[in-house]
Amino acid sequence: MKLTHVLLAPCLAGLLASAAAAPLLSVVSTQAIPGSTANVAINYSTDTNLTGLQFDLVFNTNYLQLGQIIRGNALSDHVLATNLIAPGSFRVLTFSFSNTPLSNGVVVYMPFTIAANAPDHDEPLVFTNVVATDAAGVMVALPSSNGVLSVVVPPQISKIMPANGGVIHLTLTGSADRNYIIQAATNLAALQWFSFTNVVSGSNAVFDDTTAPNFPVRFYRALAVP
Repeated sequence: MKLTHVLLAPCLAGLLASAAAAPLLSVVSTQAIPGSTANVAINYSTDTNLTGLQFDLVFNTNYLQLGQIIRGNALSDHVLATNLIAPGSFRVLTFSFSNTPLSNGVVVYMPFTIAANAPDHDEPLVFTNVVATDAAGVMVALPSSNGVLSVVVPPQISKIMPANGGVIHLTLTGSADRNYIIQAATNLAALQWFSFTNVVSGSNAVFDDTTAPNFPVRFYRALAVP
């Protein structure tokens, strides 16, 4: 459903919800690689009976393209309306004609497709115009917490060399601001990867597998640490 004018939840007779812990709207920070689509969750938590919610999410369009919004489990009979109000500014509005409160959980998932040529960096996802209403149609302050979509270019193992005593010496080509873990497997068909506890950092990180002499065959991969 598209909208150009916003009308929050209708005013219905009723009592104001009693004071409770402050509700919170938050972006669940997510990590994905260039060329993929990441479903970023917009999370809602409260013990206050709020029935209507509106927010705008601002993002950079240089490398991100927003797809079709997906309803989350915080909504039940709520109407969900969305609109791209400007490039990089997307509005979400939800309310219930029966004054059903929002539940704790995900309001919506926002699928961002990342450009294949995106560099390794963090994309900020920022709330603006956050408004909520209770069953009486009264506006309630709703604190919000921004998040990031981390675009992580996969690291590459650029060198594998034997060292003294059968140790395997690895060199990673990655990003200067990222941390990585190394995983090893003895059988690719089994898809059982063992993670080393060591965390390596930097664009040319190095790692020595001192356990390699215990295995006749060894496969390696590197993963960015969230």
